[in-house]
Amino acid sequence: MTQEPAQQIEGPEPPFDSIFPRLVNEAESSEQKLIGFIGFGIYHDAKREWISDFRAREGRYPDKDQLREYERSWTVSRLEGLQNAAAQLIAAYTDSVLSQAERQILRSALKGRAWRAIWYWLVGALLYTLIVIGSIVILARAGVDLAGLLERVTTAPRSN
Repeated sequence: MTQEPAQQIEGPEPPFDSIFPRLVNEAESSEQKLIGFIGFGIYHDAKREWISDFRAREGRYPDKDQLREYERSWTVSRLEGLQNAAAQLIAAYTDSVLSQAERQILRSALKGRAWRAIWYWLVGALLYTLIVIGSIVILARAGVDLAGLLERVTTAPRSN
């Protein structure tokens, strides 16, 4: 093992990126945290691109002071831009997932499930009809004159 990692840990500055707490605040909601995490990923992508451009230009990697200066260049409005880009990415991803789900739901609705619903409806209608006929038969055997009852209800005088 080398002494270099131990020196980095024991250094006067923590080896954390100063942008992370500015994008991801623990007091925020889980939705805001997700946007912050994605924004931090976008920031890191931009930082890697800047380091690659720096190396191509200068023929070397930036030192700690140059990296710190890069981090300081991220103003509040630039960080808000990262958060807006993250929110747009989430919205685009959500739209694509919903679009796929909608297609799958429509396909499954058209694949035999409609026939199953029609079958359930027919069985239900048949059972209802049998229950009504059975009720009429039971009432007729019990001595209830349904035809006479219906005639009396329809010919009853109306009071205004």
